[in-house]
Amino acid sequence: MSEQPGQIGIARCADRNDALAMAALNLRWDRDGGAPPRTGFLDEFADAWSSDADHYPAWLARRADGDPVGFAVGVVARSLPSLRHGAGGWLHLSRLFVVPDLQGQGVGARLLDTVIRWSVDSGLYRVQLNATDQARAFYRRAGFGSPQDTLMQLVLTDRLPGS
Repeated sequence: MSEQPGQIGIARCADRNDALAMAALNLRWDRDGGAPPRTGFLDEFADAWSSDADHYPAWLARRADGDPVGFAVGVVARSLPSLRHGAGGWLHLSRLFVVPDLQGQGVGARLLDTVIRWSVDSGLYRVQLNATDQARAFYRRAGFGSPQDTLMQLVLTDRLPGS
């Protein structure tokens, strides 16, 4: 029997008390993506996120019994004011994950909607992300598209931090 998405609660914004639940979901996300396990990772993630949680807003999806089943994590970037424009900011959504048995049931869409509403309420002017090939259709359905041609990047290394 599949669980109804309405039975899954979405936390408005996770706090430091949620650090281990966030770490466990991140571990599962990494492992589902093929990453090897690493001793001490749960504490490493929980400590890193909770030490700077204000900079990394996060949201949790939980079953009625409190079991975490999905999460989203972003990083807020703010621009300084100039004579051409006021100060502003955006959210880079770095992670959105729902446990496999609940994927396709609307939980991810509800998490994403919560992230977008929070971003609007926080006065941010953009939500950006790097979508995998498998996730592009999901994000397009939510209204995401390609940025302007002027957005560029310089990749300094092919290694991610810590790899």
